[in-house]
Amino acid sequence: MKHLSILILALLLGSSVFSQAQNQELTVVSFNVRYNSDQDGINIWDNRKEWLTHSMRFIKADLIGGQEVTYSQLLDMQKLLPNYEHIGIGRNGGNEGEFSPIFYRKDRFEIIKHETFWLSKTPTQVASKGWDANLPRIVTWALFKDKISGKTFYLFNTHFDHKGKEARLESAKLISKKINTIAKNEPVIVTGDFNSAPDSEPTEILLNNGFKDPYLTLDKDQVYGPEYSSNGWNVANKTSENRIDYIYYKGNIKPLSLQILDGQRGDKFISDHFPIIAKLNIGSK
Repeated sequence: MKHLSILILALLLGSSVFSQAQNQELTVVSFNVRYNSDQDGINIWDNRKEWLTHSMRFIKADLIGGQEVTYSQLLDMQKLLPNYEHIGIGRNGGNEGEFSPIFYRKDRFEIIKHETFWLSKTPTQVASKGWDANLPRIVTWALFKDKISGKTFYLFNTHFDHKGKEARLESAKLISKKINTIAKNEPVIVTGDFNSAPDSEPTEILLNNGFKDPYLTLDKDQVYGPEYSSNGWNVANKTSENRIDYIYYKGNIKPLSLQILDGQRGDKFISDHFPIIAKLNIGSK
């Protein structure tokens, strides 16, 4: 009887530890959803929005850093993701221009504070373009509190310019500096379309500033999917140079897995970028 009691106690304790570990896990997504262009043929937004949001509900995403989201798409996503709220503004101010919104599970997270700044020499100036950028580019960030674990952490979401080489370089420097100033030593997650290959200078700047790429830090069996993230509606001849979407982490965070979700059904694509899905444990190394 004594041995049975000890066994039951051990099982209960083990179950409690497992449950606690699960409660600290976050499923984080970085997803360039492609703006709603009427030039996209069978891949126009109306043909993809149900599939795209269903995928996020199915994987039980806790946090989604979106890029290229126009206001009408934002409304569609909010309607089709009823268990989520979002933060962020358009890059031209208010609801104008593309958003880099953060969607979050409203039952799990409390937002302590949030802001948007511009990737330019004048980060607080609305719609300011930086360096040789073709378009204004923004960073939307929030300080979250996890209602389940009680942990706090920051999430920064961005989209670097697609044409300006100097802009991408300086944006990497600026976002690194801003994150260090805002978040200090708190755990940080960074999601985004950085328009930068793994061996590029902007990527090197981020890695040299202490940001870690789970694609590189995890074991091979913990990473799944194609070696590229940008597909351009055609996967032919895509290589690791087309891995331009990332989820970085810094501080007291342990990555558990990383997936590049190859969302393709014949000639139909979930987006011209595949979503990046990371499972992370906050407060554990």
